[in-house]
Amino acid sequence: MLHRHINIKNVLIRTFLPYGAWRRVLRGPAKGMKFMVEPGMGLSYLIGSSAAAPRFFANHIQPGSTVFDVGANKGQMSLIFASLVGDRGGVISFEPAPREFTSLKRNIVANDLNHVHCVESAAGAIEGSANFVYYPALPTQGGFRHLERAEISCAAEELSVAIMPLDKMLLTGAAPDVIKIDVEGSASEVLQGAKEILKSARPKIYIELHNSQESSALNSILKPLGYRFQTQEGKVIDDPTLQYHYSLWCLPCTD
Repeated sequence: MLHRHINIKNVLIRTFLPYGAWRRVLRGPAKGMKFMVEPGMGLSYLIGSSAAAPRFFANHIQPGSTVFDVGANKGQMSLIFASLVGDRGGVISFEPAPREFTSLKRNIVANDLNHVHCVESAAGAIEGSANFVYYPALPTQGGFRHLERAEISCAAEELSVAIMPLDKMLLTGAAPDVIKIDVEGSASEVLQGAKEILKSARPKIYIELHNSQESSALNSILKPLGYRFQTQEGKVIDDPTLQYHYSLWCLPCTD
C-alpha cells in the first residue's frame, strides 16, 4: 500500500513538474529565479524548502561579494548565490560533468545572470585531467575514479574531465569572499589547489563532507592557516575528524 502511495505521489509530481518544463522558485533566497525541471532540481527547489535552498548562506554572503561555487551541478546553489550577491557581486561556478554543466549554463542564461561565470572543470590540486564517474540517475553523486567511494547500485559512465586549481583564478583578478565546496570526496585536492587564495583572500568556506580524507584536510590545510570550524548552528568544532559532520563552515580567525 505504501509503495502504491509513493507511485501515485510521483505521478502527480511529474504531471505538475514534467522534466524539461520551466518553473520559477516560489520562495526562499532564489525566489523568482527560473529553472528547468530535471532530476535533482524539482519540487523541493520550486517551493524553496530549507534543504534545497539553505537560508544560512544569507548570514555569510553579502551584496557585492564574490562566491566560488565548487561542484555547482545544475546551478542549484549558484542561483541562490547570484541572488544574494546581486549585480555588484560575482559568482564563479565550477562543474566538470558535461550534462550538468549544460544544465548549469542553461539555468544561468535563462535568468540573464551576467555576473555568473561558468567553468567546465573540476577544481583540484594541479591542472590536468582525470577520470570522473558519472551516474545519470543520480547526477549529484559523481566523483573521481581514484577516490575511495561507496558503491552506488545504478548505471555509471566514466568520463575524462578537466581539472584546474582555484589559485589559477587569481590570474584573472578573481578572489572569493566565500567558497562553497561539495565535490563528493575530493575536497582535500580542492583545498590544496587553493592555498594562495586561502592565504591572501581569507575566504569563508562552506564544505559538505563525504569521507575522512576531507575531514582530515580541514585539520592539515586550514587549521595551520588560522581557520576555525563551526556547524550551521554556530557550534564550534575543535577537531572535525573526531565526529562526522555533514557540513561545516570554515572561518578565518579574523572573523
